[in-house]
Amino acid sequence: MPPFLAGQVCTPPDLPPYLKKVYELKPIAGAPNNEELMGIHAVIRVASRVVDVPDMGDHLLLVRLSEHLFNAQMAKYQSKYSRTVFPENTTYAPPVLPAHVSVKLEAIIGAPSEEEIIKVQSTIRSYHQFSSIPSMFNPRVDMELSQHLFDIQMAKYALRVRENFVPSEASVEDVEDTTLVLEETNNTTNNAGSGANIIESARPTGMAEEIRLQDRDVIERSNRIAEQANQLAERSNRLIERSNQIAEVLNQLLERYSHYVEQPQRPPEKSDELLERLNGHFEKSNQLAAESKKPTERLGEILGTMNKVLVGIQHAIVRNHAGNTQFAVDCLINEQGDTLSKSTSGSWSFRSLFDLCGASDPHIPMFIDGTLQSFCVPERILGAVLSHHGIGEDLCESGRDTKLKPGSANIARARLNRYWSSCLG
Repeated sequence: MPPFLAGQVCTPPDLPPYLKKVYELKPIAGAPNNEELMGIHAVIRVASRVVDVPDMGDHLLLVRLSEHLFNAQMAKYQSKYSRTVFPENTTYAPPVLPAHVSVKLEAIIGAPSEEEIIKVQSTIRSYHQFSSIPSMFNPRVDMELSQHLFDIQMAKYALRVRENFVPSEASVEDVEDTTLVLEETNNTTNNAGSGANIIESARPTGMAEEIRLQDRDVIERSNRIAEQANQLAERSNRLIERSNQIAEVLNQLLERYSHYVEQPQRPPEKSDELLERLNGHFEKSNQLAAESKKPTERLGEILGTMNKVLVGIQHAIVRNHAGNTQFAVDCLINEQGDTLSKSTSGSWSFRSLFDLCGASDPHIPMFIDGTLQSFCVPERILGAVLSHHGIGEDLCESGRDTKLKPGSANIARARLNRYWSSCLG
């Protein structure tokens, strides 16, 4: 087991008695074994079947179970691939499928193509059709198929992050110019040697090379992003410190200039020289101030990309469970990590919105697990639903308002149709 997994514990949500009879979930220390993963899948299958049964179904519990499965599969992935040095050469072998499954899955080397991912997803959906026939459904095969899909999705994600990662480094020329100016002035300020320290701090860190060679799983990448954040913060602090040093030099030059102004017998060339150097320092200070903003902006882009990928993975987990109905939309999280019920403090759920619809409210068709179903949202709430998913800013009265613009209700329904079908179809 990799050292970083030793202290990692996946804690399951509390289960009602009828689900405990299926399998009693317990905290998982480190990587889960096959029995623990099969138990989580078994509980999710039963919870999915009764999710729409009054007084039994619990959409929030289903979301928490999906999150627990994600954490357990991540730990399993880490235990298998965390020591991989060259992920592009990693082979992801599919499980052996029974004879009554007509699809044949091939081993995947490196990151999978979209067609390969779709083929695995289709195989899982096909195999779930046998879940009600014990003699034809093996929970271990189901678990291994789900883990195989998870592994190749992580490989795809790692490739995307690796391709999109562009390290930002300070210009060495600018640093050297600044150092020369500082060293010129240091003859009068007792700061000898600070220029060398600044040059040393600006040398490239080799971060891009290190990241290329590290394992590409999500948890370790999150740790690296946190480390990058610290490095960017340190670098920003250095830039601020250098800016402060230049500010001190500026103050000294201003004092010296004032001294020369007070003594008019001094040659005018000296005054002009000081003004020239003063302007140069002001220009360098402005450059450093602008440069100090870049690391923070880059960090925000990296975290934003990672957040979108994780939301997509959560949607894929929800999509891959058999028996989904139109109310599976209650399980989808937005980019803030909230379901509709959570983001409205329990005031709304999609089920409650469906119940509020009148006979005249148009239904929204959508594909769920390849089957056409329909959903209804009252027109007065369409803007709030679009805003929750982050897909309706241009259709609302203003950026933060959830009131639709006049005449945009049909466009809003069409947009929800495309979004929900992409998440659950």
